[in-house]
Amino acid sequence: MRDAGRTADAEPDKAEGGTSPERLLTIGQVVRELKGEFPEISISKLRYLEDRGLVAPSRTKSRYRKYSKADVRALRGVLAMQRDEYLPLEVIRQRVERAGSGTAQGANQSGGALGQTMRLVHEEPVYTLEELCEAGAVDEEFVLGLTEFRFIERLRESGAMFGESDLEVVRICQRLARFDVEPRHLRILSSAAEREAAFIEQVATPSLRSAHADRKEYGVETVEELGSLFSQLMHLLLRKELQRVI
Repeated sequence: MRDAGRTADAEPDKAEGGTSPERLLTIGQVVRELKGEFPEISISKLRYLEDRGLVAPSRTKSRYRKYSKADVRALRGVLAMQRDEYLPLEVIRQRVERAGSGTAQGANQSGGALGQTMRLVHEEPVYTLEELCEAGAVDEEFVLGLTEFRFIERLRESGAMFGESDLEVVRICQRLARFDVEPRHLRILSSAAEREAAFIEQVATPSLRSAHADRKEYGVETVEELGSLFSQLMHLLLRKELQRVI
């Protein structure tokens, strides 16, 4: 009798409904395969990358995740870009989609996938302070400085406190620090983001507070679409200003 406490991702590597020509991996097997190259990989992170649209494993009839060789290659590429280039996951997703489209239009979008909507997913804390420092190759003082300037914040008071996006922020800020750019210099960016978020909230609040599910869903979609458009516009405006610099 199957243990009722087991999760879908813990299913043995046994195909349903016949044998597949390719051996598919469970989520646990993928973690073990990538662990040597990417020590910070975890089941929670793979689920998070799936939520962000960076990998789409197949599912059995019982909804167990199954990863192909192509899925594992895609994950390896995503993790390498995140580790080596310090790219935010949204930028990585856009790059992957442009590469997959193989179109001139996709290649010429200057880093902004116009028309693609930002997907906001609930983020669970997966790193303690010590784990965040280790994964980001920074010391505790550096992380605490980022929390002081509200670039990252604790999602809990104990245990795992930080999410994947916090790690992305740490890595980017660590790279900026090589140019003597400190968090206090970046406060203008944080303030701008807060103002943009407040404006979007003002627009979407009537829908978000609605008791009707459809209306509330429309409010979420409004927040995501406005957030994406603001982000893309800011990227293009900054690019235009930097063109003048050079």
